[in-house]
Amino acid sequence: MNITPEIYVEASRQGAFISALIAGFSFAFIGALLVSSLKNKIIDWVLLFSVVSIAGLLMCALFWTLMTSRMGIFGGAELSQIPHALISLHRTFSLLFILSILFFLVTLALSGWISSKALGIVSS
Repeated sequence: MNITPEIYVEASRQGAFISALIAGFSFAFIGALLVSSLKNKIIDWVLLFSVVSIAGLLMCALFWTLMTSRMGIFGGAELSQIPHALISLHRTFSLLFILSILFFLVTLALSGWISSKALGIVSS
């Protein structure tokens, strides 16, 4: 398959959308935890993992949005004409996205332990 700049543009658009969407879910989850009357050590861990997840996902969404506008300049060009720094940054932010998703999944797994041990086992 021949990779073109248009493929990077579409991948960046989709990555930005998914990153922003999941970061929004994490924001809502943090808001619900902050106003709850429950105080627990697990809640502190959930908040920590959620904030780290949000930070990574928002950086990915911002980068991929900016990359979409930058890669639009290279429309119709060959992949060899694209600066290697952009492709390298795309790989770096893809790894950050995967790491942020893992933090988000840890947040979901730990959230069950807030209510009960049985729900914590199921959510984990």
